[in-house]
Amino acid sequence: MHEASNRRRWWFRHKAQETSIEPLDNGAQDSGLAVRESWVDGRESPFDSAAHEEVRARVEQELRKVPEPYRSTLILRDLEEMSYEEIAEVMNVSLGTVKSRLTRGREALKRRLTGYIREVGPELGLQSPQETGRKCTMPRGCWGGGS
Repeated sequence: MHEASNRRRWWFRHKAQETSIEPLDNGAQDSGLAVRESWVDGRESPFDSAAHEEVRARVEQELRKVPEPYRSTLILRDLEEMSYEEIAEVMNVSLGTVKSRLTRGREALKRRLTGYIREVGPELGLQSPQETGRKCTMPRGCWGGGS
């Protein structure tokens, strides 16, 4: 009898701490949704993480092959997020030269990456600039977001 009493007491103590993910009635529906949402992992999936790492590595590899004045300008603008004026001052060139090098560097990088995106894009969910119908201003804008 004592064993049954102890088991019943244990059950009620621990049952009170449990939370159901299924709503019991309309009033409890909001709390059920909140519990479900708190269990959802908002981070990117392992596949997405690996895919982003693969694309990042390929962009870096192809960026190394872009001719020097263009590569430096691309890095300072798109990766270091410097203004045109700051780049002109650092590189000791005119503002027009910075804009020209940036445009030519982006085009060179785009040409180098277009074949890769056509090859692996469908399985990674990426689209080439021709498929999206928009003008490419930087690799992150053309090929799916900047992770």
